[in-house]
Amino acid sequence: NQAKVQQLINSCMEQSGTCEVTNVVSKEKKQGRPVPLNTVNLLKACSKALGIGPHAAMQTAERLYLSGYLSYPRTESTAYPKSFDIKGTLQSQSGDPRWGDYVSNLLKNGNCKARGGVDMGDHPPITPCRPAGPHELSGDMARVYELVTRHFIASVSQDAVWNNTRVDLSIKALADKGLFTIRGKQLISPGFLAVLLHKEYG
Repeated sequence: NQAKVQQLINSCMEQSGTCEVTNVVSKEKKQGRPVPLNTVNLLKACSKALGIGPHAAMQTAERLYLSGYLSYPRTESTAYPKSFDIKGTLQSQSGDPRWGDYVSNLLKNGNCKARGGVDMGDHPPITPCRPAGPHELSGDMARVYELVTRHFIASVSQDAVWNNTRVDLSIKALADKGLFTIRGKQLISPGFLAVLLHKEYG
């Protein structure tokens, strides 16, 4: 952020001779962890993050369910029932080389609570039912299992924290047309983003 601001200031000064920073405002803002995964959100995530269409994604999720890897994939609920063992499900994933260290730290330091969501009274949100090593599954089954597992872990992780900065600039030679604003943000605490691989979600 500071490099971009300085670059713009230097450019303005070369062209007009005077550029003034009139205001700088920085605020911390939380990015909330995702709510637990229902069918609609699973299909959207598979399409957006994995490029798997809805029909193929549902077929894959159902195969994973029948093989005992995932909970029932047809549900409208986005809240874990009170009887759901969040810590036990997390513990079963603590040995995975991809996210095991993150899960262990989460169990040690985090509250492991989901946010928001609605229990529709049908089936619970889609979660992993048992661990699957990196080479235990293949193809779309491996990709959908990993997406569901990472989403589950993210849903009971800490929120991410960003520092949002706004810089107001004034080029006096341009009068009213010389007012500019730069906005940027810097990640302070990744929280759930460290496990969700947010870039893959778009």
